[in-house]
Amino acid sequence: MMDSSRSAHRAVIQFLRAEGEHASQIYRRVKEIYGEQCLARCTIFRWYQHYEVGSTNIKDLPLPGQAHVVTNRPRFCLWMSSYGRIVGSPYVKLLLNCR
Repeated sequence: MMDSSRSAHRAVIQFLRAEGEHASQIYRRVKEIYGEQCLARCTIFRWYQHYEVGSTNIKDLPLPGQAHVVTNRPRFCLWMSSYGRIVGSPYVKLLLNCR
């Protein structure tokens, strides 16, 4: 079974682009290989352009503005005490024993 991860798709796109394949040819070949798990055509074209300008990264980059992860209960309780009135639920506070 083929690795259908996004990184694997990107590696194939990068390789075929380096071999001189056009984006539409890459889409057809990737569609043959991955079938239903193939990336969308527009995504393949976007990554083709991404590699065309010299990028070599195939991994996902963190998105700006991505939500912060609360790593422990005391931090969560502190956050809830600050913002709980806006977005918190008394039920959630009760479950986590935050006062």
